[in-house]
Amino acid sequence: MTELKHRHKHFVAIDMGSNSFHLVIAREQDGSLQILHKEKKQVQLAQGLDENNNLSKEAIARGINCLKEFRLRFSELTETQVKPVATHTLRVANNAHDFLEQALDVFPYEIEIISGHEEARLIYSGIAHNQVLRPKNLIIDIGGGSTEVVIGKKITPTRLSSLKCGCVSYHERYFRTDELTKDNFKAAMIAADSELSSLSKDYLSGNWDLALGSSGSVKAVATALKEKYQLDHITLKSLKQLKTDLIAAGHTSNITFENIDDRRKVLLPAAIAILISFFKRLNVKKLEFSPFALREGVLFELAKIGQYHDVQMRTVDSIARLYHIDMPHAGKVCNTAMELFEHVADEWQLRGFARLLLFASTLHEIGIHINSRQHHQHGGYIIQNSDLPGFSEPLQQQLSVLIRNHRKRPHLPSFDELDPELIKSTRYISSILRIAVLLNLGRVSLRFDFRDAKAIENKLFLTLPKNTKKNTLLINDLLREQKSIADLGIELHLL
Repeated sequence: MTELKHRHKHFVAIDMGSNSFHLVIAREQDGSLQILHKEKKQVQLAQGLDENNNLSKEAIARGINCLKEFRLRFSELTETQVKPVATHTLRVANNAHDFLEQALDVFPYEIEIISGHEEARLIYSGIAHNQVLRPKNLIIDIGGGSTEVVIGKKITPTRLSSLKCGCVSYHERYFRTDELTKDNFKAAMIAADSELSSLSKDYLSGNWDLALGSSGSVKAVATALKEKYQLDHITLKSLKQLKTDLIAAGHTSNITFENIDDRRKVLLPAAIAILISFFKRLNVKKLEFSPFALREGVLFELAKIGQYHDVQMRTVDSIARLYHIDMPHAGKVCNTAMELFEHVADEWQLRGFARLLLFASTLHEIGIHINSRQHHQHGGYIIQNSDLPGFSEPLQQQLSVLIRNHRKRPHLPSFDELDPELIKSTRYISSILRIAVLLNLGRVSLRFDFRDAKAIENKLFLTLPKNTKKNTLLINDLLREQKSIADLGIELHLL
């Protein structure tokens, strides 16, 4: 057996936070980054700071041991670039040099202690590389010792701030005994509001197109709200209700959440206090959780992969290369689909789904990489179970359903798994994609005149070519498709 010669470049980012250390290992794959491994360890570095901001020997030892373990994860990889960054605790520790000197003995990579503003910038970069941002974005990242708040316009951060409030420092200051009282919460919220009041007036304008929260603290709050009240996002009302319920519990030992571990649970009250003050001071209506943050920003800058202005398109391009999509053919299907789309989009209210149709047309044959038989099923599975930066969960599910149903008899249960508000539009888009694929069977694009194509309610009207003898195969294909599209609730009329 011949040995494979291809060697991948590997990139390792390490985020040494005040509460947790994070490791991310990735490799370059077709011009994009493929995450190979993620790991988090709660080192609790900030808890080792004394009143004079000196790190204890025990805290230093925990950090060094974690770095030693992290190194074992990537020590055998080829062509590896490593970038470790440290944040608030090592920024303020008077004896940070002791930590750095001891780290070099077991971890031969230069650790960069970054400023609060640089931390904020990298957080925004990590999010912008992985999801679609809006014209006016607000991002909050609550760490163990500091909170970064960023304003951005699409992919560009315009205001960077780092505040001296964090879930670990506030827990030590206001909830150290783990007692949950109105007075404890009030004191923490007053302190957080004092920090937030130092932000420039740009932060106070409100009317955010998108407000995102990152880090373990925001994730824990979002998890608690989901588990307790079945909420998918964070609001001021839900935070106040959660605070009231925690006060009623009286002590952190009385709080039970299935999906939050005990070490994170004790930091929950501090995070809630900071978030309530954040909502009030910055006039935030709704906050969504983002799983991306500092480590992703470090990773992308380390790999020097340019920031796409369109995260979704970068993802689609990367997948197309990874699965060796026949792009000339995909382009023909796209052109056919978009031509038909223009004739029916207004009647079917599909203008907001043009990109979804474009993505589905591009990737519809992704399953052929596994097996040409039932490749539509393989393709749907690949999309449903892949990491798709820039795609929300509902959008990813829609794309999977479209690819799953671009040929053969529609699999109706897959549509029922969608958000009820998306089922109708997805059925319409599916019918357009199916016809576009049909008109390009055999890698031959049939010239089809869509000038008279139109939609009226659930009816789709297409005019057949005049020379029926030369197009017998096409007509038979369309007649069969009438029955399949009927399963989607759409009547195909051939004129």
